[in-house]
Amino acid sequence: MSGYRRVLAEMVTLMRQDDPFALLVVRLRRLRETELSFGHAIGEQLQRETELLIRDALRPGDMLFHIGESDFAILLPAVRGEPHAELAAAKIARLFDHPIQLDRHSVLARVTVGGVVSSPQERTPEEMLMAADHACAWAIHSRHGYEMARGQELRPPVGHSVLAEALRMNALQLHLQPIQEIATGRTVAYEALARWTLADGRSVSPADFVPMAEQSGLIGELTVWSLHAAMRHLATWSKVAPDVVCAVNVSPLFAADAGFRSLVERALSIWSVRPEQLMLEITETAFANNIEAVIDSMIGLKDKGIGIGIDDFGSGYATFSYLKDFPVSELKIDRMFITDLARDTRLRQLVASMIDMSHRLDIHCVAEGVEDQATLDVLTELGCDQVQGYVIGRPAPAEDVVAAMVDGRDVA
Repeated sequence: MSGYRRVLAEMVTLMRQDDPFALLVVRLRRLRETELSFGHAIGEQLQRETELLIRDALRPGDMLFHIGESDFAILLPAVRGEPHAELAAAKIARLFDHPIQLDRHSVLARVTVGGVVSSPQERTPEEMLMAADHACAWAIHSRHGYEMARGQELRPPVGHSVLAEALRMNALQLHLQPIQEIATGRTVAYEALARWTLADGRSVSPADFVPMAEQSGLIGELTVWSLHAAMRHLATWSKVAPDVVCAVNVSPLFAADAGFRSLVERALSIWSVRPEQLMLEITETAFANNIEAVIDSMIGLKDKGIGIGIDDFGSGYATFSYLKDFPVSELKIDRMFITDLARDTRLRQLVASMIDMSHRLDIHCVAEGVEDQATLDVLTELGCDQVQGYVIGRPAPAEDVVAAMVDGRDVA
């Protein structure tokens, strides 16, 4: 019997009893990206390690089922209401705050958790599973990584066909978030961030639609949209702030594409933007496969004057050997090292080492996810060059940011 059928059968049994129970759906995100980067063997190992981590965290009597390639279901008998179930969901989500060691690779797994609690109302096992599944899909919008189905049915997630239509109709929006130089307090760059709001007002997180684009073959279209949207706004603000850079994220699955370099050069030409004002940020997963193709492409772009940055540095993919060959202008330290920096002395030592290494390699260092003054103070003490995060400024619609720049107002 499949895991799906087994969990439904166990739910029927629990429904015959008087005690309430909870159902959690745990989804391992970006499994396909991991397999593309490291191979199917590592993907299978990640699934096994995920199952072991969850199983070790459960109480005696809790039940775990593997119900799909990336999905697990957990039955929690005798829960003390929704708060109890939500605590369990939070506990499962926190299991994956740190990288998992898989052979020679350290992989930062991402999961979302959706939950639902049984109720006296007539709700079938299939309906409970659907509610938990929908909650899991929308947990990606939560900063905590979990969501509960609270009374009403959550709407199902958006499919890739809707994203394809949004790209075709230019229905995405561009937001800009400031990056500040610590020494001067000056805004030296903005990161271009794609945002997607549906016609009914719902927002779809980039953490949801970027993997969707990668898995459905739409990443080329999304990259084209992001580049041209960013260059259009950069062309306007370069007239009043010629030294302020625009940072654009590049998917690791597209960085090695044969046409990527010409795509970037064409965008610069169309919008008459100087190469020195563009920073391409590539996540560390770009180093996993096709490293030679990525390096060749980036060297060609760097020779044109374009800045090259490594995004999410320290999350477990890049190695020092790549830094030797890769034409890096910027290292952006992953937020996982920044969030508790002011309270964790071990993190402070790690970040200090990253900053020192970047300076020794003549690379400027950016810390992302800086959300409070205490963290900013530590980064200032450690000699970090630039910071990005809510303590500096939140992402805002590009039109508003650029209009303020043109008007000479402070937009940081």
